[in-house]
Order: sequence, then C-alpha cells, then structure tokens
Amino acid sequence: MSVMLKRKLLALAITVAAAQQVSAGSLAEVVAEAVIAHPEVKAALYAKQAAEQEIAQAKGGYLPSVDIAAGIGYEWTRNPTTDSRGDGDADTTRREAALSIRQMLFDGSRTKSEVARFTAKTNALNYRVKEVAEEKALEIARAYLEVLKREELYKQANESYYSHVKVFDQIRRRSESGLGARSAVDQAQGRLALSEVNLLAAENNLQDAKATYLKVAGSMPPTSPEAPENISGLPGSSEEAVKIALDNHPTLRVAQRDIEEAQAQYRAAKSAMLPTVTFEVDRTWNHDIDGVDGHNEDLTAMVRMRYNLFNGGSDKARIQQTLQEIDQAVEIQSNAHRQTVEAVELSWNAYEILGKQLPFLEQHVESSAATRTSYEKQFNIGQRSLLDLLDTENEVFAAKNAFISGKYDYLIAQYRLLNGMGEILDVMGVKIADSM
Repeated sequence: MSVMLKRKLLALAITVAAAQQVSAGSLAEVVAEAVIAHPEVKAALYAKQAAEQEIAQAKGGYLPSVDIAAGIGYEWTRNPTTDSRGDGDADTTRREAALSIRQMLFDGSRTKSEVARFTAKTNALNYRVKEVAEEKALEIARAYLEVLKREELYKQANESYYSHVKVFDQIRRRSESGLGARSAVDQAQGRLALSEVNLLAAENNLQDAKATYLKVAGSMPPTSPEAPENISGLPGSSEEAVKIALDNHPTLRVAQRDIEEAQAQYRAAKSAMLPTVTFEVDRTWNHDIDGVDGHNEDLTAMVRMRYNLFNGGSDKARIQQTLQEIDQAVEIQSNAHRQTVEAVELSWNAYEILGKQLPFLEQHVESSAATRTSYEKQFNIGQRSLLDLLDTENEVFAAKNAFISGKYDYLIAQYRLLNGMGEILDVMGVKIADSM
C-alpha cells in the first residue's frame, strides 16, 4: 500500500472517529429536526407571522380612533376683540386641551377589502412555509441518501483494491518462482494502481457528500444512517400522482391565494371612488386664547361625509393597475400548474424506469461475480489469462457500483415523486409548528 493511500485512509479514520459524536437517526428523524431548524424555513415562517400582524392592522379600521392633545405656551394676538378693548394687541399664556374620537361608518368597503387582502397574503405565506419545507426535506433526503451511497461505493472500492492486492501478490509470487512472466507482474501492478486511484476518488466523493450534507442539514451525518424501506404514500400511476399534486401541492395553493390577494386589492382600490362617512366627536378645553382671558370650551358630535371629486386620475389608474395584477397572478398560477404537472411526470418516469432497472442491475452483479469465480479457477489451472482475470474483476467492480448507484437513485426518485405531489412532509410525519 502506497504512503499516499495510507495517509488518506488515516485521514478518513480520523474523520469517522470525530463523527462518532453525531447521534444516529433515521431519515425521517433527521429531516424532522433539520427542516424545522433550516434558516430558509424559519425565514418563511417569520414572514407569515409578520403578515398576520398586517391583518390586525387592517382590522383596526373597524374600530374608533381616539386622540388627545394638550399644549401651553406664549400667544400674541391682535384682532377686532382686542382693538375694541383699546388694547391694540394682547400677550397671553395660552393653554389648551382637546379630545377627538373618530369612528368609521362607511368607507366603500376599503377596510373589509384590506382585511381580505392581508388574510389571503397570510394564507399564501402559510403555504409558502410548507413549500419551502418540502424543498428542504427533499434536499436533506437527497444529501442523506448520497452519503449512504458514497459510503457503500467507498467500501466497494476498498474491497476492489484489496482484491487487486491479492491478485498482484499471487502474480508476483508466481513470477518470483519462475512460473510467470515479468509482463504479467507489470500488468497486475498497473491495475492495482488504477484501483488505488478509484479508492481515493471514492473517498473524495464521500467527503464531498458529507460536506454537502453539513450545508443542507446543518450538522454532520448520523453515525449509523439507515436506508429507508417501504416508503409509503407512493401513487399507483402517473395520473394519480398528478391528481394528488393538483389537489395538494403548496405551490399551487400559494398561487391561488395570490389571486385572492390581488382581487381584494382591486376591491380596495375601487373603494376610493365612493364617499366615506365618519362619526366624529370633538371636545376642547382652552384658556386665555385669541387675546381673551378666561375659559373657552367646545363640544361637537358630527356625522361627516367626505367625497373626493377629482385627484388627477390617480384612483382610476390604481384600479387599472390592480386589474393587471389580477391577470398577472392568474398567469402565474397557470404556469405553476404546468410546472407542477411536468415535475410529477418527470419524477414518475424516473421512479418507474429505475424500479425496472434494479433487477437487471442486480442480475448483472450476480452474473459478473459468478464469472469472476469461474475465471479464478480457470486461471489457476492455466485456462484463463491474467488479462481475463483482471477484466472480470473490473466488471464486478463496475456492476456493483452501478447497482449501488441505481439503488439509491431509485430511493431518491421516490422522494422526488412525493415532493412533486407535495406529500413528502406528510409521509415523513414532519409538522411545521407556528413558532420555532
């Protein structure tokens, strides 16, 4: 074994030892923990919670507003009253206090429309939380399975390397005893070097997979990851998958709520074309004002109507703007519908084809392994060449790699399909709480 390979294996051993601090966990457990803690999911949740406060703000339009004011200061006054007294002007210390109450009676349904708008926005952001969580769950599942795949491929590369070491030692001993040619030793040594390269590449891929997992999940992979079995919730046909997606996918629900928000915004814009009616109560307590010494109190209770007749066409332009935004939201929903159907169809195709490939990949492994065993026996009695033996060793290595990759690609395809239907969180039993 080369010095470089020894160093690489030592580094891998150190990494594995350090990772012993990470607890074991199934894929569902890992996803549940990592999704809830993911920054993008938390950001989406906070955006939803912020929108909930916009609903509360809009509902404030139904309630009265109460204001008080008070002041004291210097006042200089000259008016007919002071002139009639012969004072000409007057200097006083003015003191005042006021209470005003405003209650909306009619605003053209503006407040109602604003409440509906922010409610639709909050609902959209609620589904946005699930949409982001679904995507992160798929990313974490993919990274988890990629680590499992790379670990198996590394073990396979390690087994292949030691198989080549065994063949090389056998050929070298035969050459040293005079039963084999030097060229056979060189050929075996070349294949051994290639297997060492494959082992180092497999180690590098494993470390890359762990780094990706750390980025996606926020922690190192569990020490004893478990490949999931019997994944539930998978549809029986592409038509069933599409139907579930169109009924449940959060992206489509976000798009529908965006339309509702745009429609409510249009109704709010139209309210500007109607009058507003308010009930207003004003009470004042003043002292030494307008150059007159003494107290001055007022109380008014009025129903007032205000109606804008012209403001440069801004209200009409706003109405047209909101109409266009409704059309925009409808087209976005239409595009989301197409993308959802496409994603489900592609995921179904991968799921179906990979499922059909696996038995053949497994048969290839069994057949190539049986061939290698036969070739080893035939090589020992001189019926097979060294090249035949090395070639069949490489075929076994390639067959096992293809089967391992196919096995995990098939698992990923199943989770892709669940994600395409918007069901991956439900299948894994992950619940996104309102607070984190």
